[in-house]
Amino acid sequence: MERYFVVAKENQKHNLRIPFLLCSLLLIVSPLFLGMENLTEPETAKVLEYYVALISVILLPAVFLPEQDKDIRDLLSSKYTPMAKLYGIRIIQAMLYLMLLLGVYMCILKAGNCEFAFGKLYMGELATMVFLGGMGVFFYALTDQVVVGYMIPLLYYMLNITIPINRIGTFYLFSMSIGKYEWKWTLGMAGVVLLAAGIAIRSKRK
Repeated sequence: MERYFVVAKENQKHNLRIPFLLCSLLLIVSPLFLGMENLTEPETAKVLEYYVALISVILLPAVFLPEQDKDIRDLLSSKYTPMAKLYGIRIIQAMLYLMLLLGVYMCILKAGNCEFAFGKLYMGELATMVFLGGMGVFFYALTDQVVVGYMIPLLYYMLNITIPINRIGTFYLFSMSIGKYEWKWTLGMAGVVLLAAGIAIRSKRK
């Protein structure tokens, strides 16, 4: 167990700090672009789905960044801790950061007199984050290209803006803003599958 805490500590120090600070900065500057006071529930959902969800694209694919250097990858793969467990620890850390940032941001919205059901929107937005971030993790692992890991979820995000909802169905990213909260179950489960598949693929890569 102590070994895992060491892994988590090193990951936070060398890998997650910059992505976390960047995500925090994006949320801090959001009042320059978005209204954050006296919002209705659909308006709050739009803020979360159209803006806040993007931080998952920054934070989750970053779990594979250290292994862009093949020497580091070879060194880590030679250690006692299996790579799958190493990636699992990193994913859990990244998810905890996402949950923290989302929770704090939604508390600020509540303080701004926005009216919404906190738990319902929190879980729905978390599902969107897991899906977008999981997509980045999966394609990063599949191609071993960091650019692909960031670009694919962003392209999917853009498609959701331009393509009619009926052509995307339950995988529509902005479903809470149209009252389709139940669609988030599909996104969340698909996101978990993408994360697991990404870890499995990356763990086998030499």
